[in-house]
Amino acid sequence: MQTVAYDGTNFQGFQYQTQKVRTVQGELEKAAGRVLLPAGRVVGASRTDAGAHATGQIAHLDVTGSAEGIDPHSLMMYLNGVLPDDVKVQQVEVAPPGFDSHYSSVGKMYCYKLAYGVPDPLQSRQRWWLYGRWCERSRGKPQSAGDLVLDVAAMQEAVQHILGVHDFTTFMDNKRPAGLGALKRKRPKLAALGIKPVRTREKNTRLLWEADVKLDDSPDAEWRGHVNIHLAGNGFLYRMVRLIAAALVEVGHRRMTPSQFLKVLDSGDRSALTVEAAPAHGLYLTQVLYELPPGIDLSELPAAQLQSSEDEDNAGSSIVVDQQTAAAAGS
Repeated sequence: MQTVAYDGTNFQGFQYQTQKVRTVQGELEKAAGRVLLPAGRVVGASRTDAGAHATGQIAHLDVTGSAEGIDPHSLMMYLNGVLPDDVKVQQVEVAPPGFDSHYSSVGKMYCYKLAYGVPDPLQSRQRWWLYGRWCERSRGKPQSAGDLVLDVAAMQEAVQHILGVHDFTTFMDNKRPAGLGALKRKRPKLAALGIKPVRTREKNTRLLWEADVKLDDSPDAEWRGHVNIHLAGNGFLYRMVRLIAAALVEVGHRRMTPSQFLKVLDSGDRSALTVEAAPAHGLYLTQVLYELPPGIDLSELPAAQLQSSEDEDNAGSSIVVDQQTAAAAGS
């Protein structure tokens, strides 16, 4: 089991695609192949988007032989010796029997970083700088730093509405069928027939036990206007964190009130949210959880969601197929 950190700027996401596309999984597997012969597939807990970062991604790799012959610290050093500068293993542990970095996880923690002050070119791909967005909307440069200031108090009020159990359909990207990737892997014959997953409110329901908006306390945060959005829950729909961040910025710029934010959430309708997802380069996967925090109870979640093991890229869907189509797929 590896804890992995990476700068996602030059990656097309975590998940392996083709040899011509640079991915985090691809780099980890190349490194494992050089250090451990033979090496199998590296499995990540979350398939982060292209451009998104991680400080606490978890990945596992099955190796042959006895675990007693593996020194985790030495293995970490060897792997980092062949990995590129923008992805490094932070810790290596021998996983317990039956562990799976993806399917064993019970929750994830994310941080979305943005800033409303004068952009820092050294952090241009590490935060969402609202300066450029303001310039596009105002057709000119901001006249003063005050024109860019976010109402953080209003954002803090709005984000409290997503705590607890909710249908997060409003905050799921609908540009592609959710669950299509899982369908292609698990039931390729259905995918080949053009069958697409159907979203259900039950499988779009999630439990968030942490949701907060905080001003960054780093030395230059005050005049740079660094703001961090922290979210933790049992699962996240495709682009859910980025859409929540975009909606909260609307609240911060007073284009949406906290009560309107709640109304949009309760609508269960993606079209009710008129903004696009916030850029991927502000998103950080900070921790993958394998034990629920004390006091967290998943019993309020619908049975359909509890049975789902899908992650951000494909969660929130089920497959509805008539008998004739299913028979054709099985032939």
